Amino acid sequence: MMAPLSLLYGLPAAVVSVAVIDSVAIPAMLKGVWNIADRRRALIAAGAAALFLPLGTYILQTSDPQLLRQFAGAGILVFVLALALGWGWRGGEKAAALIGASAGIIGGATSLIGPPIILHFLARGEEAARTRASIAIYISVVVLSHLVVLALAEGFVGGVAGWSAWGSALILAPAYVVGILMGRSVFRLASPLFYRLVAMALLVAVGLLALFG
Repeated sequence: MMAPLSLLYGLPAAVVSVAVIDSVAIPAMLKGVWNIADRRRALIAAGAAALFLPLGTYILQTSDPQLLRQFAGAGILVFVLALALGWGWRGGEKAAALIGASAGIIGGATSLIGPPIILHFLARGEEAARTRASIAIYISVVVLSHLVVLALAEGFVGGVAGWSAWGSALILAPAYVVGILMGRSVFRLASPLFYRLVAMALLVAVGLLALFG
């Protein structure tokens, strides 16, 4: 969502919008995932990310939004390349913590909280449902933490995008929740390879849009 929303509303408002929309969708994301996820690894990564979100938010507040958007676009394209080549860092729990910390900084500045940890979980070679469940737990915890950090920054530390951006995001949230529920209903209708190819094609388009839009 980051690239098209940043072109429409600017990067700070897009970061707020992604956090608000994702937080509304958390109940749909978490349904049925707790028992099959790698909970410990997901929570270790999420805790590390949450600790570093304030630093990322500070970067968002003090840096050129266009430069950050282009950085995010380049990051998305690197992420797609890593997926295509099968790159990833399996590591142990320390690796999960380090990757989570980097995701916190990047996510606070650009809303891209997912790519680093997604590569980590994919590199572990677990079945698709378990990987998806672990990522859902990670994202849910980090999104809620991000929402708190953004609200504190909005109210007490110089502001981010203004409270009107929060209201606009709430208007978009129901459509996102419907999309997640639809995605859950068709998740098992095709192979993991099919979904990966579709996701990679969409991400290339989004990365190019953020980089050159």
